[in-house]
Amino acid sequence: MPAVQTLGLVHFSLPANDVEESLRFYTEVLGMTFRGKVGPNGRCVVTSDGAVNIVLAERPKPLPPEEQTQRDGALCHYAFYVNSTDFDLAVDAIKESGARFDEQIEWRNTGTFNGRSFYFFDPAGNRMEINDPTPPVWPEHMQQGGQAR
Repeated sequence: MPAVQTLGLVHFSLPANDVEESLRFYTEVLGMTFRGKVGPNGRCVVTSDGAVNIVLAERPKPLPPEEQTQRDGALCHYAFYVNSTDFDLAVDAIKESGARFDEQIEWRNTGTFNGRSFYFFDPAGNRMEINDPTPPVWPEHMQQGGQAR
């Protein structure tokens, strides 16, 4: 039996080179709500359903955005789910924001996390994903299972 039973997520923190720039990105592009300041250099945002709190924590010394992925690898990222009806709108908003992003949408109907996913980077270089776990239509080549990029 484990020593502790965790019950859920209270919040997590993300590094920000410019906390106000990150705050704008998370509220204006990703549609989160500003909850308030956290300490002198942090800002808390919450997802639209109120389930996930994120503290945007200003780095003492900004780092080049690409350094994060080089250091952490592509698998280290933060994934948010969106409704099927919002997925394409979210992709367009992220692209229009000027954020760096992967060109292709990834489709998975086998494995641990399924659906369609779009990967991008926030202003500080944190790798992000939006995921639609139940797309209304699958590409024809995905009907028999498998993975496509």
